[in-house]
Amino acid sequence: MRDFSITPAKEGPLLETLFRLLADTKRTKVRQYLKFGSVLVNGCVEKRFDRPLKAGDTVRVLSVKEAAAAGSLKYGIRIVYEDDRILVIEKPAGLLTISTDKVSTRTAFFAANEHVLREGVEVARARPGTAPVKRGKQIFLVHRLDKEVSGLLMFAKTAGMKEILRANWPDVTKRYYAVVEGVPEKPEGTLKSYLRENKFLKVYSTPATEGAKLSVTHYRVMRSSPRHSLLEVELGTGRKHQIRVQLSDMGHPIAGDSQYGARTDPAKRIALHSHYLAFVHPVTGKETEIDLPVPAAFEKIVT
Repeated sequence: MRDFSITPAKEGPLLETLFRLLADTKRTKVRQYLKFGSVLVNGCVEKRFDRPLKAGDTVRVLSVKEAAAAGSLKYGIRIVYEDDRILVIEKPAGLLTISTDKVSTRTAFFAANEHVLREGVEVARARPGTAPVKRGKQIFLVHRLDKEVSGLLMFAKTAGMKEILRANWPDVTKRYYAVVEGVPEKPEGTLKSYLRENKFLKVYSTPATEGAKLSVTHYRVMRSSPRHSLLEVELGTGRKHQIRVQLSDMGHPIAGDSQYGARTDPAKRIALHSHYLAFVHPVTGKETEIDLPVPAAFEKIVT
């Protein structure tokens, strides 16, 4: 681990500054530090090569092993994107997004909030005069994932950013990997139906009556085995359980999803994984893409 404090003479874009600070390191290696999340600016992982640095900023360069540890949170959570306004994690299957009457701390929200509090303490220590970090809620949920669904989950670090991200959420591109039972007749298609939720919290398709919400899901088959298929699914709308309901209505429920008709459970979980988010960053105005690979357990099912 190497720590640096930025002086006026060293101000400038992050990558150029790193080249100067790490003059004894090959430039390809320095670029890899950025790519793999080994560079922290004021306690936050920073991957933008053009991030402007100013006097008083602190830069920490971690080894690959140290970066892996820094990117891991409680409960098997992994940080996949972070800046001073937004945090995106990879939530494992089986973990609640937020607390319930029965579960208060073993949630993605609790772990993310704890991380941001700790991060704030580190920044305050590194930068004398910084306001002390208050206990309480320091992270804000932008959307949710079902407990048994894994993948990308976004948080905002301020209440104002939460409102902006939620207002722009319909414009965010959201894609999932799903392993379904059987092989769809068409290799790709669009599913449309109206959805409602009953008093038992189960969602179902219904005619276009008052209270029913139009739901649109696009899918393409990536590959198949005799009993299952791997699909990439893109949301056209964002209704509760819409992917699970509409794939089941098509006759191909998601493996492991017994609530919506699945009879197999090869991954010992609902085989649905949020893998892709693309959005215009509200602060930088840049198109930001976050993409995860197909889970190994899913690949094994259709191999």
